[in-house]
Amino acid sequence: MEKKSYIVAVDVGSSEVVVAVGSYAEGGVINIECVVAEPTEGVTAGLVDNNQIVASALIRARQAAEQQVGVAITDAYVSISGKFVRCARYTDHVFVEDVENCISQRDINALRERMENVKAADGEIIMDFFPINYKSDMGVEMKNPEGSYSKQLSSTYNFILCERSAKDRFRRVFLDAGIKIRGMYASAAVVAESVVNSDEKQEGVAVVDIGSGVTDVAIYYGGVLNYIASIPIGGAAVNNDIRHFNGYIPAKTVENLKKRYGSAVVSLTPDELIQVRKGSRAIKPIPRLNLAAVIEARMTDIAEYVWNEIREAGFAKKLSAGIVLTGGVADLKNVADLFNRVTGQETRVACAEIGVSTESLEKVSSPNFTLAVSMLLRGAKVGACPVGVIHSSAQPVEREPMVHPHNGIAASAAQSASAAGAGIGAAQAAPAQPTQPRTVNESFGAPAAGETPAHSTAQTLTTPNIATPEPNDYEDDDDFDDDVKRSGGLFGKITNWFNDAFRNPDVGDDDDNY
Repeated sequence: MEKKSYIVAVDVGSSEVVVAVGSYAEGGVINIECVVAEPTEGVTAGLVDNNQIVASALIRARQAAEQQVGVAITDAYVSISGKFVRCARYTDHVFVEDVENCISQRDINALRERMENVKAADGEIIMDFFPINYKSDMGVEMKNPEGSYSKQLSSTYNFILCERSAKDRFRRVFLDAGIKIRGMYASAAVVAESVVNSDEKQEGVAVVDIGSGVTDVAIYYGGVLNYIASIPIGGAAVNNDIRHFNGYIPAKTVENLKKRYGSAVVSLTPDELIQVRKGSRAIKPIPRLNLAAVIEARMTDIAEYVWNEIREAGFAKKLSAGIVLTGGVADLKNVADLFNRVTGQETRVACAEIGVSTESLEKVSSPNFTLAVSMLLRGAKVGACPVGVIHSSAQPVEREPMVHPHNGIAASAAQSASAAGAGIGAAQAAPAQPTQPRTVNESFGAPAAGETPAHSTAQTLTTPNIATPEPNDYEDDDDFDDDVKRSGGLFGKITNWFNDAFRNPDVGDDDDNY
């Protein structure tokens, strides 16, 4: 039997944890082995409030995925989102080394080295950075500068930043769940991987991921990610508005009510009554038009926040490919029509489909799984995740060396780990109860800085609002959870285990290693 190389991705959201497992397939795509969602609390607008609750949900989701795939999950690529994640631009230049002013790869590398020395304000770190454009000494933009003639080469880089404290809380969840982080990425910076193609990124497109507590916005133009933003409002605010407007609706039924009968546009909603029942007891009927009015008010707020971000970023007239909606709330009826009305942009709802094998499309047919699948695609470009083998006793043993199908390099074998918004102003007015409505009976249950290059005269960079570049999290951080011999004998091993289990993530070195 042919061995598979697996990629594991984890999306920790404000209402659920999603664990996705994929494997490399022919044609450069991935097969989706499984996608598991586990409801959770303990996360507010992307920020972990209760580590124990979130870690427990992650463990349950991991165990369910292990049972479906038949391997022990020990490593994963993860995403992080919230108002503590942002982007910033910085522009610098180098003088071309060649006496004939022909730009070479050395000049491009020298410019990147300067960007690697950019510093940031205390409390932030750089998650990623990349060039948005290159320009000549005449200000002419060059897509591929190598070989072009110019006395100097300048570039604007986009830096993805995250608050250190929020990131430390987040990775502690994975430490407690026994999962090593192979790479951590900003959700908005990767969500487009599976829903928009290179042509759309070139023309200009905004990808909007509407989750429970956070709405992420990613803007692509000229084939490059130009801007990201995280708005701390999402589907949870819609749910709160529904409950406040009709307080007799049980909290556990609101989500089902919204998904089944909700609409983001009143004028496109049928005129009928919804009979809600709690167990065997009937509750007062709800006019469906009234429900739509509450939803439309809050979703209009979200659409306006998104459009403000796009306009302030300077891309209101550059989105030739329009707006792409995804995430759990994108399942809401008529939501694309609402965004089209608010923004004036062509809008569509998308599920993960790019880079996914045809036979796997049905498994990820919900926009709720887009981010997890996009993380799989990003992880697949970096390398496979080591996994453990589960025997019939359901006990994981040493993980097998994984061979990356593209470079043939075996990943190191290591011991496998094992482990058990409130709304912003509720809608004020609702349409009057319809006359002679059609009644629908429904019973709802619980919802299932450095040295200047020798040939450059540019000054050493000092910018107070961009963080220090660091390697992408944990790709080489072997001491994060591997055994390190510091004390000998049985007592020493027990001491080392105790220290590892209870070390404080908030008290660490600046290199992010524990």
